[in-house]
Order: sequence, then structure tokens, then C-alpha cells
Amino acid sequence: MFFLPCFFQNETRVLRVKVVAGIDLAKKDIIGASDPYVKLSLYVADENRELALVQTKTIKKTLNPKWNEEFYFRVCPHNHRLLFEVFDENRLVRLIFLQYLMMSFKF
Repeated sequence: MFFLPCFFQNETRVLRVKVVAGIDLAKKDIIGASDPYVKLSLYVADENRELALVQTKTIKKTLNPKWNEEFYFRVCPHNHRLLFEVFDENRLVRLIFLQYLMMSFKF
């Protein structure tokens, strides 16, 4: 679990995130499949400062990966944001961006 400071300790919550699967991801490799993984970054919203970074395992040669991986974060619901980015791991080009999603929290 990643501990992240908050102005008041009683404002923090433990957030469990499960990255389940991707469906019909973009074709970025020459052969038509990708080697996707998800990168999750926790940010302080107003400062755009990254607090924590984790990523899933890479699933080879698929556009419909199944990760089923869980991550835990200690968050301040009012000022933290979670960014999900899906990349294609490629040995020739370091990272190939596929998709993203930014989430804020309401408890």
C-alpha cells in the first residue's frame, strides 16, 4: 500500500483498484497485436504532482488483455486523482501510448 500525506489523517481512505481487462485495444504493432500493460499514477490534483506509480504485467500479443491485478492506495478524496494509461510495450520504440482515463474520487 502506498501512504500519501493528507492535511487531516481522518480524511484519507484506502482505495482498492482492480485492473481487470482491456477490450478491443488499438492495433499498434506491425503484426496487428499489442503487448499492453496499464500504468496507474496517483496525483495531487492542484499541483499536478505524481505521488505513486504502479503498473500491471505486460500481456503479450493481444488486443483483449486480462490482467486481474489489484493495487491499494491511501488517498485524500478531495485532492487526489488517479490516472490510468494503457501502453504497448515495444522493444524498438520505448512506449507506445494506447489509451488513458483520469478519475477523481467521491466518498
